Amino acid sequence: MRRLAALLLSLPLLAGADTTLRFCAAGSPKTFDTTATDSGIDHIAHLPIFGTLVETQRGTDRLVPGLATSWSLSPDGLAYTFELRRDVAWQAVDGFKPTRAFNADDVVFTFGRLLSRDSAFAKALPVVSPYVQSFGWEQLIRQVQKLGDHQVRITLAERDASFLSTLTQTFSSIQSAELGAQLLQRGTPQRIAQMPVGTGPFQLKSFRKDAVIRYSAHPGWWRRAEVPRADQLVFAVTPDATVRAQRLKRDECDIAAPVGPVELGQLQKDPAIKLATAPGLNVGVLAYNTKKPALARLEVRQALDMAIDKAAILRTVYGDAGTAATTVIPASSWAHDATLKPAPHDPAKARELLKKAGVLPLNLTLWAMPVVRFYNPNGQLMAQMIQSDWAKVGVNVRIVTYEWGEYLRRIDAGDHDVAMSGWNGDPEPTGTFGQLACGSASGTFWCNPAYDKLLNQARQAMSQAERKALYASAQKIALQQLPWTPMAYGRVSVPMRAAVKGFVLDLDGSTYFDGALPR
Repeated sequence: MRRLAALLLSLPLLAGADTTLRFCAAGSPKTFDTTATDSGIDHIAHLPIFGTLVETQRGTDRLVPGLATSWSLSPDGLAYTFELRRDVAWQAVDGFKPTRAFNADDVVFTFGRLLSRDSAFAKALPVVSPYVQSFGWEQLIRQVQKLGDHQVRITLAERDASFLSTLTQTFSSIQSAELGAQLLQRGTPQRIAQMPVGTGPFQLKSFRKDAVIRYSAHPGWWRRAEVPRADQLVFAVTPDATVRAQRLKRDECDIAAPVGPVELGQLQKDPAIKLATAPGLNVGVLAYNTKKPALARLEVRQALDMAIDKAAILRTVYGDAGTAATTVIPASSWAHDATLKPAPHDPAKARELLKKAGVLPLNLTLWAMPVVRFYNPNGQLMAQMIQSDWAKVGVNVRIVTYEWGEYLRRIDAGDHDVAMSGWNGDPEPTGTFGQLACGSASGTFWCNPAYDKLLNQARQAMSQAERKALYASAQKIALQQLPWTPMAYGRVSVPMRAAVKGFVLDLDGSTYFDGALPR
Protein backbone atom coordinates (compact mmCIF):
# COMPACT_ATOMS: atom_id res chain seq x y z
CA MET A 1 0.00 0.00 0.00
CA ARG A 2 2.84 2.40 0.87
CA ARG A 3 4.60 1.84 -2.47
CA LEU A 4 1.31 2.20 -4.34
CA ALA A 5 0.54 5.54 -2.71
CA ALA A 6 4.06 6.79 -3.47
CA LEU A 7 3.67 5.73 -7.10
CA LEU A 8 0.32 7.46 -7.35
CA LEU A 9 1.90 10.63 -6.02
CA SER A 10 4.83 10.65 -8.40
CA LEU A 11 3.14 9.66 -11.67
CA PRO A 12 1.57 13.06 -12.49
CA LEU A 13 4.95 14.76 -12.14
CA LEU A 14 6.63 12.24 -14.41
CA ALA A 15 3.94 12.76 -17.04
CA GLY A 16 4.77 16.46 -17.08
CA ALA A 17 1.26 17.54 -18.06
CA ASP A 18 -0.48 19.08 -15.06
CA THR A 19 0.91 20.59 -11.89
CA THR A 20 0.19 18.26 -9.00
CA LEU A 21 0.41 19.25 -5.35
CA ARG A 22 1.04 16.21 -3.15
CA PHE A 23 0.06 16.16 0.51
CA CYS A 24 0.99 13.43 2.98
CA ALA A 25 -2.16 13.37 5.12
CA ALA A 26 -2.37 11.98 8.65
CA GLY A 27 -5.49 9.93 8.04
CA SER A 28 -8.64 9.24 6.04
CA PRO A 29 -11.78 11.31 6.55
CA LYS A 30 -14.58 9.35 8.19
CA THR A 31 -17.12 11.44 6.28
CA PHE A 32 -17.31 14.14 3.63
CA ASP A 33 -20.34 15.65 5.38
CA THR A 34 -19.05 18.88 6.91
CA THR A 35 -21.99 19.14 9.31
CA ALA A 36 -21.35 15.87 11.12
CA THR A 37 -17.76 15.92 12.37
CA ASP A 38 -15.26 17.73 14.56
CA SER A 39 -12.25 15.74 13.33
CA GLY A 40 -9.28 17.76 12.11
CA ILE A 41 -8.48 15.03 9.57
CA ASP A 42 -11.98 15.40 8.15
CA HIS A 43 -11.69 19.18 8.04
CA ILE A 44 -8.44 19.11 6.06
CA ALA A 45 -10.11 16.86 3.48
CA HIS A 46 -13.13 19.21 3.31
CA LEU A 47 -11.29 22.52 2.98
CA PRO A 48 -10.35 22.12 -0.71
CA ILE A 49 -13.97 21.43 -1.66
CA PHE A 50 -16.19 23.86 0.21
CA GLY A 51 -16.62 27.57 0.79
CA THR A 52 -18.12 29.59 3.65
CA LEU A 53 -20.03 32.86 3.80
CA VAL A 54 -17.22 34.54 5.75
CA GLU A 55 -13.50 33.75 5.68
CA THR A 56 -10.40 34.81 7.59
CA GLN A 57 -7.57 36.40 5.70
CA ARG A 58 -4.86 33.74 5.56
CA GLY A 59 -2.36 34.03 8.36
CA THR A 60 -4.44 36.57 10.32
CA ASP A 61 -7.59 36.69 12.43
CA ARG A 62 -9.23 39.34 10.19
CA LEU A 63 -12.68 38.48 8.81
CA VAL A 64 -13.07 38.96 5.05
CA PRO A 65 -15.83 38.26 2.52
CA GLY A 66 -16.29 34.72 1.24
CA LEU A 67 -19.48 33.58 -0.46
CA ALA A 68 -21.04 36.68 1.10
CA THR A 69 -19.64 39.87 -0.41
CA SER A 70 -20.79 41.97 2.55
CA TRP A 71 -22.98 41.90 5.64
CA SER A 72 -24.76 44.37 7.90
CA LEU A 73 -26.04 44.13 11.45
CA SER A 74 -29.37 45.50 12.68
CA PRO A 75 -29.31 48.20 15.40
CA ASP A 76 -30.45 45.70 18.05
CA GLY A 77 -27.55 43.37 17.17
CA LEU A 78 -29.85 40.44 16.35
CA ALA A 79 -30.18 40.32 12.56
CA TYR A 80 -27.33 39.83 10.06
CA THR A 81 -28.14 40.54 6.42
CA PHE A 82 -25.75 38.98 3.91
CA GLU A 83 -25.30 40.03 0.30
CA LEU A 84 -24.32 36.91 -1.62
CA ARG A 85 -21.74 36.59 -4.36
CA ARG A 86 -23.15 36.14 -7.86
CA ASP A 87 -22.09 33.73 -10.60
CA VAL A 88 -20.45 31.25 -8.22
CA ALA A 89 -20.39 27.82 -9.86
CA TRP A 90 -21.08 24.56 -8.08
CA GLN A 91 -18.84 21.57 -8.64
CA ALA A 92 -19.90 18.46 -10.50
CA VAL A 93 -19.31 14.95 -9.19
CA ASP A 94 -20.22 11.52 -10.43
CA GLY A 95 -24.02 11.36 -10.21
CA PHE A 96 -24.63 15.11 -10.01
CA LYS A 97 -24.35 17.94 -12.52
CA PRO A 98 -25.48 21.36 -11.31
CA THR A 99 -27.94 23.38 -13.42
CA ARG A 100 -27.59 26.71 -11.63
CA ALA A 101 -25.14 28.88 -9.70
CA PHE A 102 -24.94 29.37 -5.94
CA ASN A 103 -27.80 31.40 -4.46
CA ALA A 104 -29.81 32.04 -1.29
CA ASP A 105 -31.56 28.67 -1.49
CA ASP A 106 -28.23 26.98 -0.76
CA VAL A 107 -27.69 29.03 2.39
CA VAL A 108 -31.19 28.24 3.64
CA PHE A 109 -30.67 24.54 2.86
CA THR A 110 -27.32 24.43 4.67
CA PHE A 111 -28.65 26.02 7.84
CA GLY A 112 -31.76 23.85 7.66
CA ARG A 113 -29.53 20.77 7.76
CA LEU A 114 -27.52 22.16 10.65
CA LEU A 115 -30.48 23.21 12.77
CA SER A 116 -33.35 20.82 12.05
CA ARG A 117 -33.50 17.42 13.73
CA ASP A 118 -36.75 16.55 11.91
CA SER A 119 -35.62 16.81 8.28
CA ALA A 120 -35.15 13.80 6.02
CA PHE A 121 -31.41 14.45 6.13
CA ALA A 122 -31.36 14.52 9.93
CA LYS A 123 -33.22 11.20 10.04
CA ALA A 124 -30.93 9.61 7.44
CA LEU A 125 -27.79 10.91 9.17
CA PRO A 126 -28.81 11.27 12.83
CA VAL A 127 -25.84 13.31 13.98
CA VAL A 128 -26.05 16.80 15.43
CA SER A 129 -22.98 18.85 14.58
CA PRO A 130 -20.71 19.07 17.64
CA TYR A 131 -20.16 22.71 16.70
CA VAL A 132 -23.89 23.44 16.60
CA GLN A 133 -24.00 22.03 20.12
CA SER A 134 -20.97 23.87 21.47
CA PHE A 135 -22.03 27.19 19.93
CA GLY A 136 -25.64 26.70 21.04
CA TRP A 137 -26.96 27.38 17.56
CA GLU A 138 -30.22 25.47 18.00
CA GLN A 139 -31.23 28.02 20.62
CA LEU A 140 -29.30 30.96 19.16
CA ILE A 141 -30.50 31.03 15.53
CA ARG A 142 -34.14 31.97 15.38
CA GLN A 143 -34.65 32.25 11.62
CA VAL A 144 -32.80 32.02 8.29
CA GLN A 145 -34.70 33.92 5.59
CA LYS A 146 -34.26 34.24 1.86
CA LEU A 147 -34.83 37.92 1.05
CA GLY A 148 -33.92 37.56 -2.61
CA ASP A 149 -31.91 35.29 -4.86
CA HIS A 150 -28.70 36.81 -3.49
CA GLN A 151 -29.70 38.11 -0.08
CA VAL A 152 -30.19 36.23 3.19
CA ARG A 153 -31.03 37.35 6.69
CA ILE A 154 -30.08 35.36 9.78
CA THR A 155 -31.91 36.42 12.94
CA LEU A 156 -30.59 35.48 16.35
CA ALA A 157 -32.49 35.02 19.59
CA GLU A 158 -29.84 37.07 21.41
CA ARG A 159 -26.75 39.04 20.54
CA ASP A 160 -23.66 36.94 19.86
CA ALA A 161 -20.39 38.72 19.20
CA SER A 162 -18.79 35.49 18.01
CA PHE A 163 -21.37 34.65 15.35
CA LEU A 164 -19.51 35.98 12.31
CA SER A 165 -16.34 34.21 13.40
CA THR A 166 -18.16 30.87 13.63
CA LEU A 167 -19.28 31.26 10.02
CA THR A 168 -15.66 30.87 8.90
CA GLN A 169 -15.47 27.33 10.23
CA THR A 170 -15.70 24.19 8.12
CA PHE A 171 -18.92 22.92 9.69
CA SER A 172 -20.79 25.94 8.28
CA SER A 173 -19.60 25.29 4.70
CA ILE A 174 -22.35 25.99 2.22
CA GLN A 175 -23.82 22.92 0.52
CA SER A 176 -25.89 22.55 -2.64
CA ALA A 177 -29.67 22.61 -2.19
CA GLU A 178 -30.03 21.21 -5.70
CA LEU A 179 -27.95 18.15 -4.79
CA GLY A 180 -29.98 17.76 -1.61
CA ALA A 181 -33.27 17.86 -3.52
CA GLN A 182 -32.06 15.26 -6.01
CA LEU A 183 -30.91 12.92 -3.25
CA LEU A 184 -34.24 13.24 -1.47
CA GLN A 185 -36.08 12.51 -4.70
CA ARG A 186 -33.99 9.36 -5.15
CA GLY A 187 -34.61 8.34 -1.54
CA THR A 188 -30.86 8.42 -0.74
CA PRO A 189 -30.26 11.50 1.45
CA GLN A 190 -27.43 9.65 3.25
CA ARG A 191 -25.39 9.85 0.03
CA ILE A 192 -24.58 13.49 0.80
CA ALA A 193 -21.82 12.18 3.10
CA GLN A 194 -20.09 10.52 0.11
CA MET A 195 -20.93 13.12 -2.58
CA PRO A 196 -19.29 16.37 -1.47
CA VAL A 197 -20.31 19.23 -3.76
CA GLY A 198 -18.96 22.66 -2.95
CA THR A 199 -17.84 25.97 -4.42
CA GLY A 200 -14.18 25.67 -3.42
CA PRO A 201 -10.95 25.51 -5.44
CA PHE A 202 -10.86 21.71 -5.87
CA GLN A 203 -13.46 19.02 -6.51
CA LEU A 204 -13.29 15.41 -5.44
CA LYS A 205 -12.27 12.92 -8.13
CA SER A 206 -11.79 9.71 -6.16
CA PHE A 207 -11.27 8.39 -2.66
CA ARG A 208 -9.72 5.13 -1.47
CA LYS A 209 -10.04 4.85 2.29
CA ASP A 210 -6.70 4.69 4.10
CA ALA A 211 -4.83 5.11 0.80
CA VAL A 212 -5.38 8.15 -1.40
CA ILE A 213 -7.74 11.07 -2.11
CA ARG A 214 -7.61 12.74 -5.52
CA TYR A 215 -8.92 16.21 -6.29
CA SER A 216 -8.91 18.20 -9.52
CA ALA A 217 -9.09 21.96 -9.94
CA HIS A 218 -12.67 23.21 -9.97
CA PRO A 219 -12.95 24.98 -13.35
CA GLY A 220 -15.69 27.33 -12.16
CA TRP A 221 -14.05 28.43 -8.91
CA TRP A 222 -14.95 32.07 -8.37
CA ARG A 223 -11.38 33.10 -7.36
CA ARG A 224 -9.57 31.27 -10.17
CA ALA A 225 -8.47 34.50 -11.87
CA GLU A 226 -6.78 35.92 -8.76
CA VAL A 227 -5.39 32.93 -6.84
CA PRO A 228 -3.03 30.36 -8.39
CA ARG A 229 -3.52 26.67 -7.65
CA ALA A 230 -2.33 23.30 -8.84
CA ASP A 231 -4.23 21.38 -11.50
CA GLN A 232 -4.37 18.31 -9.29
CA LEU A 233 -4.27 17.83 -5.52
CA VAL A 234 -3.42 14.38 -4.13
CA PHE A 235 -3.62 13.27 -0.50
CA ALA A 236 -1.48 10.22 0.30
CA VAL A 237 -2.87 8.88 3.58
CA THR A 238 0.15 8.33 5.85
CA PRO A 239 -0.83 7.87 9.50
CA ASP A 240 2.73 7.31 10.77
CA ALA A 241 4.49 10.63 11.39
CA THR A 242 7.93 9.09 10.84
CA VAL A 243 6.86 7.75 7.46
CA ARG A 244 5.43 11.17 6.53
CA ALA A 245 8.80 12.75 7.28
CA GLN A 246 10.59 10.13 5.21
CA ARG A 247 8.27 10.64 2.27
CA LEU A 248 8.82 14.36 2.41
CA LYS A 249 12.60 13.88 2.38
CA ARG A 250 12.30 11.48 -0.58
CA ASP A 251 10.25 14.07 -2.50
CA GLU A 252 7.18 11.82 -2.47
CA CYS A 253 5.05 14.67 -1.13
CA ASP A 254 5.27 18.45 -1.27
CA ILE A 255 3.59 19.23 2.06
CA ALA A 256 3.15 16.95 5.07
CA ALA A 257 0.71 16.87 7.94
CA PRO A 258 2.30 17.59 11.34
CA VAL A 259 5.13 15.37 12.51
CA GLY A 260 6.61 14.92 15.98
CA PRO A 261 9.40 17.05 17.46
CA VAL A 262 12.09 14.44 16.67
CA GLU A 263 11.08 14.19 13.01
CA LEU A 264 10.72 17.95 12.78
CA GLY A 265 14.22 18.46 14.11
CA GLN A 266 15.63 16.07 11.53
CA LEU A 267 13.72 17.72 8.69
CA GLN A 268 15.01 21.16 9.65
CA LYS A 269 18.55 19.96 8.93
CA ASP A 270 17.63 19.21 5.31
CA PRO A 271 18.13 22.21 2.97
CA ALA A 272 15.43 20.81 0.67
CA ILE A 273 12.84 21.23 3.45
CA LYS A 274 11.32 24.39 4.92
CA LEU A 275 8.67 25.08 7.57
CA ALA A 276 5.53 27.16 7.66
CA THR A 277 4.94 28.24 11.26
CA ALA A 278 2.28 30.01 13.33
CA PRO A 279 1.90 30.70 17.07
CA GLY A 280 -0.86 28.13 17.42
CA LEU A 281 -4.38 28.74 18.69
CA ASN A 282 -4.67 25.34 20.30
CA VAL A 283 -4.68 23.51 23.60
CA GLY A 284 -4.01 19.86 24.44
CA VAL A 285 -5.98 18.48 27.39
CA LEU A 286 -6.90 15.44 29.43
CA ALA A 287 -10.69 15.05 29.55
CA TYR A 288 -12.16 13.50 32.69
CA ASN A 289 -15.39 11.60 32.16
CA THR A 290 -17.47 12.99 35.03
CA LYS A 291 -20.15 10.36 34.43
CA LYS A 292 -17.80 7.96 36.20
CA PRO A 293 -18.42 8.11 39.99
CA ALA A 294 -14.79 8.60 41.04
CA LEU A 295 -14.11 11.22 38.38
CA ALA A 296 -17.28 13.12 39.25
CA ARG A 297 -15.52 14.09 42.49
CA LEU A 298 -13.50 17.30 42.29
CA GLU A 299 -10.85 16.14 44.78
CA VAL A 300 -10.10 13.11 42.59
CA ARG A 301 -9.66 15.26 39.50
CA GLN A 302 -7.47 17.66 41.48
CA ALA A 303 -5.32 14.77 42.68
CA LEU A 304 -4.89 13.33 39.20
CA ASP A 305 -3.99 16.78 37.88
CA MET A 306 -1.31 17.54 40.46
CA ALA A 307 0.17 14.02 40.21
CA ILE A 308 1.25 14.65 36.60
CA ASP A 309 4.78 15.95 36.07
CA LYS A 310 3.77 18.31 33.26
CA ALA A 311 7.20 19.90 33.02
CA ALA A 312 8.76 16.51 32.24
CA ILE A 313 6.05 15.78 29.66
CA LEU A 314 6.64 19.16 28.05
CA ARG A 315 10.39 18.50 27.74
CA THR A 316 10.05 14.92 26.53
CA VAL A 317 6.94 14.96 24.35
CA TYR A 318 6.99 18.50 22.93
CA GLY A 319 10.61 19.59 23.03
CA ASP A 320 10.67 23.21 21.89
CA ALA A 321 7.40 22.78 19.97
CA GLY A 322 5.13 23.50 22.93
CA THR A 323 4.61 25.61 26.03
CA ALA A 324 2.94 24.68 29.30
CA ALA A 325 -0.82 25.26 29.28
CA THR A 326 -2.04 27.33 32.21
CA THR A 327 -5.72 27.65 31.24
CA VAL A 328 -8.06 26.12 28.66
CA ILE A 329 -7.48 29.11 26.34
CA PRO A 330 -4.28 29.29 24.24
CA ALA A 331 -1.67 31.80 25.30
CA SER A 332 -1.72 33.32 21.79
CA SER A 333 -5.41 34.24 22.16
CA TRP A 334 -6.40 37.76 23.18
CA ALA A 335 -8.81 36.14 25.67
CA HIS A 336 -6.10 34.22 27.55
CA ASP A 337 -5.81 35.15 31.23
CA ALA A 338 -2.10 35.09 32.07
CA THR A 339 -2.76 35.73 35.76
CA LEU A 340 -4.15 32.23 36.32
CA LYS A 341 -1.75 29.53 37.47
CA PRO A 342 -2.42 25.76 37.62
CA ALA A 343 -1.76 23.74 40.78
CA PRO A 344 1.93 22.71 41.11
CA HIS A 345 3.16 19.15 40.71
CA ASP A 346 2.68 17.56 44.14
CA PRO A 347 2.48 13.72 44.25
CA ALA A 348 2.36 13.63 48.07
CA LYS A 349 -0.67 15.90 48.23
CA ALA A 350 -2.27 13.99 45.36
CA ARG A 351 -2.00 10.69 47.22
CA GLU A 352 -3.35 12.33 50.36
CA LEU A 353 -6.41 13.61 48.48
CA LEU A 354 -7.08 10.22 46.90
CA LYS A 355 -6.69 8.45 50.24
CA LYS A 356 -9.03 10.91 51.94
CA ALA A 357 -11.57 10.39 49.14
CA GLY A 358 -11.47 6.64 49.82
CA VAL A 359 -10.94 5.66 46.18
CA LEU A 360 -7.57 3.89 46.44
CA PRO A 361 -6.58 1.73 44.73
CA LEU A 362 -8.11 3.48 41.71
CA ASN A 363 -8.23 1.71 38.33
CA LEU A 364 -8.62 3.89 35.25
CA THR A 365 -8.40 3.64 31.49
CA LEU A 366 -6.31 6.37 29.87
CA TRP A 367 -7.06 6.86 26.19
CA ALA A 368 -4.04 7.80 24.09
CA MET A 369 -4.54 9.81 20.90
CA PRO A 370 -3.55 7.74 17.85
CA VAL A 371 -2.77 10.79 15.70
CA VAL A 372 -0.18 13.55 15.76
CA ARG A 373 -1.54 16.99 16.56
CA PHE A 374 0.19 20.28 17.25
CA TYR A 375 -1.34 20.15 20.72
CA ASN A 376 -0.23 16.52 21.24
CA PRO A 377 2.63 15.25 19.07
CA ASN A 378 2.94 11.81 20.73
CA GLY A 379 -0.09 10.43 22.53
CA GLN A 380 1.45 7.07 23.39
CA LEU A 381 4.54 8.58 25.00
CA MET A 382 2.43 11.05 26.95
CA ALA A 383 0.16 8.21 28.12
CA GLN A 384 3.13 6.17 29.33
CA MET A 385 4.51 9.11 31.31
CA ILE A 386 1.12 9.84 32.91
CA GLN A 387 0.69 6.13 33.66
CA SER A 388 4.01 6.21 35.55
CA ASP A 389 3.11 9.41 37.42
CA TRP A 390 -0.29 8.10 38.49
CA ALA A 391 1.16 4.73 39.59
CA LYS A 392 3.22 6.65 42.16
CA VAL A 393 0.03 7.86 43.87
CA GLY A 394 -1.83 4.53 43.77
CA VAL A 395 -3.69 4.84 40.46
CA ASN A 396 -3.50 1.84 38.14
CA VAL A 397 -3.79 2.82 34.48
CA ARG A 398 -4.58 0.76 31.42
CA ILE A 399 -3.69 2.61 28.21
CA VAL A 400 -6.31 2.34 25.47
CA THR A 401 -6.33 3.58 21.87
CA TYR A 402 -8.36 3.15 18.70
CA GLU A 403 -8.32 4.33 15.11
CA TRP A 404 -9.05 8.08 15.21
CA GLY A 405 -12.64 7.97 13.98
CA GLU A 406 -13.51 5.17 16.40
CA TYR A 407 -11.62 6.96 19.17
CA LEU A 408 -13.78 10.06 18.75
CA ARG A 409 -17.01 8.07 18.46
CA ARG A 410 -16.35 6.13 21.65
CA ILE A 411 -15.39 9.26 23.59
CA ASP A 412 -18.62 10.93 22.50
CA ALA A 413 -20.40 7.81 23.81
CA GLY A 414 -18.60 8.12 27.17
CA ASP A 415 -16.72 4.80 27.00
CA HIS A 416 -13.53 6.29 28.45
CA ASP A 417 -12.39 7.22 31.95
CA VAL A 418 -9.74 9.79 30.98
CA ALA A 419 -8.98 10.70 27.37
CA MET A 420 -6.43 12.85 25.60
CA SER A 421 -8.08 15.49 23.52
CA GLY A 422 -7.49 18.99 22.28
CA TRP A 423 -8.91 21.88 20.38
CA ASN A 424 -7.74 24.08 17.55
CA GLY A 425 -9.19 27.46 18.45
CA ASP A 426 -10.40 30.42 16.48
CA PRO A 427 -10.04 34.21 16.69
CA GLU A 428 -13.16 34.48 18.87
CA PRO A 429 -12.61 31.69 21.43
CA THR A 430 -16.26 30.77 21.95
CA GLY A 431 -15.68 27.39 20.31
CA THR A 432 -12.98 26.42 22.79
CA PHE A 433 -14.99 27.68 25.75
CA GLY A 434 -18.12 26.03 24.38
CA GLN A 435 -16.50 22.61 24.50
CA LEU A 436 -17.03 22.70 28.27
CA ALA A 437 -20.59 24.03 28.14
CA CYS A 438 -23.51 21.88 29.27
CA GLY A 439 -24.37 19.31 26.59
CA SER A 440 -21.15 19.78 24.62
CA ALA A 441 -19.07 16.99 23.08
CA SER A 442 -15.90 17.61 25.11
CA GLY A 443 -15.52 14.12 26.57
CA THR A 444 -16.18 15.44 30.11
CA PHE A 445 -20.00 15.47 30.39
CA TRP A 446 -19.42 18.32 32.84
CA CYS A 447 -22.11 20.92 33.36
CA ASN A 448 -21.70 24.12 35.36
CA PRO A 449 -24.53 26.72 35.11
CA ALA A 450 -22.28 29.54 36.36
CA TYR A 451 -19.76 28.77 33.59
CA ASP A 452 -22.52 28.68 30.97
CA LYS A 453 -23.92 31.99 32.22
CA LEU A 454 -20.53 33.67 31.74
CA LEU A 455 -20.28 32.32 28.18
CA ASN A 456 -23.76 33.58 27.36
CA GLN A 457 -22.91 37.00 28.76
CA ALA A 458 -19.68 37.08 26.73
CA ARG A 459 -21.51 36.21 23.52
CA GLN A 460 -23.85 39.14 24.01
CA ALA A 461 -21.14 41.65 24.87
CA MET A 462 -20.10 43.63 21.80
CA SER A 463 -17.01 45.10 23.52
CA GLN A 464 -13.92 42.89 23.37
CA ALA A 465 -12.71 44.28 26.71
CA GLU A 466 -15.97 43.23 28.37
CA ARG A 467 -15.78 39.80 26.77
CA LYS A 468 -12.19 39.37 27.95
CA ALA A 469 -13.23 39.96 31.57
CA LEU A 470 -16.09 37.45 31.30
CA TYR A 471 -13.86 34.90 29.59
CA ALA A 472 -11.29 35.34 32.39
CA SER A 473 -13.94 34.40 34.95
CA ALA A 474 -14.91 31.35 32.87
CA GLN A 475 -11.27 30.25 32.66
CA LYS A 476 -11.00 30.53 36.43
CA ILE A 477 -14.00 28.23 36.95
CA ALA A 478 -12.62 25.69 34.46
CA LEU A 479 -9.24 25.70 36.20
CA GLN A 480 -10.80 25.34 39.64
CA GLN A 481 -13.22 22.58 38.61
CA LEU A 482 -10.84 20.74 36.24
CA PRO A 483 -13.17 18.94 33.82
CA TRP A 484 -10.07 19.23 31.63
CA THR A 485 -6.46 19.22 32.73
CA PRO A 486 -4.76 21.69 30.35
CA MET A 487 -1.48 20.11 29.22
CA ALA A 488 0.21 22.24 26.56
CA TYR A 489 -0.13 24.76 23.76
CA GLY A 490 1.54 23.51 20.58
CA ARG A 491 3.45 25.67 18.15
CA VAL A 492 2.10 25.13 14.65
CA SER A 493 4.71 23.91 12.15
CA VAL A 494 4.00 22.34 8.77
CA PRO A 495 7.00 20.93 6.87
CA MET A 496 7.20 21.13 3.10
CA ARG A 497 9.60 20.95 0.22
CA ALA A 498 11.62 24.15 -0.15
CA ALA A 499 10.40 24.50 -3.75
CA VAL A 500 6.75 24.96 -2.69
CA LYS A 501 5.49 28.48 -3.28
CA GLY A 502 2.49 30.39 -1.98
CA PHE A 503 1.50 28.17 0.95
CA VAL A 504 0.20 30.19 3.92
CA LEU A 505 -0.58 28.52 7.23
CA ASP A 506 -3.52 29.83 9.22
CA LEU A 507 -3.07 30.87 12.85
CA ASP A 508 -5.13 27.87 13.95
CA GLY A 509 -3.12 25.47 11.78
CA SER A 510 -5.79 25.05 9.09
CA THR A 511 -4.20 23.73 5.92
CA TYR A 512 -5.43 25.37 2.72
CA PHE A 513 -4.06 24.35 -0.66
CA ASP A 514 -5.29 27.09 -2.98
CA GLY A 515 -2.50 29.55 -3.64
CA ALA A 516 0.13 26.82 -3.20
CA LEU A 517 2.16 25.47 -6.11
CA PRO A 518 4.65 22.59 -5.93
CA ARG A 519 7.45 24.49 -7.64
